[in-house]
Amino acid sequence: MTKKSNNSSSEELVKNFLKKNKNFFLKHSELLKELQFPLKDEGSDKVIDLQVYRYKKINQENIDLQNQMTQILLAGKSHMQSQKRILKSSLKILNCKSLVKVFSVVLSDFKTLLGCDYVNCFSTNNNIDLNEVQKLDTRIAKSYFREKAMTNLNQNPKGVLLFFPNKSAQIKSYILLKINYQEDMFVVAMGSKDINKFNPDQQVDLIEYLIKIIEIKINQLKL
Repeated sequence: MTKKSNNSSSEELVKNFLKKNKNFFLKHSELLKELQFPLKDEGSDKVIDLQVYRYKKINQENIDLQNQMTQILLAGKSHMQSQKRILKSSLKILNCKSLVKVFSVVLSDFKTLLGCDYVNCFSTNNNIDLNEVQKLDTRIAKSYFREKAMTNLNQNPKGVLLFFPNKSAQIKSYILLKINYQEDMFVVAMGSKDINKFNPDQQVDLIEYLIKIIEIKINQLKL
């Protein structure tokens, strides 16, 4: 059998296979990139359809890549804005001269900082008497945090009732911040009406940085 007849036989096998598997290129569209198509032939609708499909596929991939890049740039811009807000709050806290001033900044800035609807503050130290800072049992407070954890995003339903007693029906998601103070701690609870606002997979590196700033400052201050 000659080389030409071998090629013809192979082509026939391919043609027969494609006729029996008409959805082949729909399932394996990536192969269209590897194929060479003839120029537009007025008498061949199939060639035109394949070319159109191929170009549509490539065009859609380009659009997807552009959308991904836009999302990356927007995320980067949002992160930079968050960094600026964190830095601004950090400078405010470092300039505070008393615990009252520190927690005034916490209660006012944190709502804007994280875009939440409610902020409550608690202390396990019974000697601390600050406006809007409520008392919280040490054992209960510790139960909401792993040993070295500074935040809690686990969305325990019991936490809603404990940390947002008057707004529990409106809270759909929340975050807890642990701020160590000598042998005690403060817990800042931030709640949102948006169920997607806080979740266990959320990045908290910037907010943990701010927690460290607060801890350093309040442990320098006297009651």
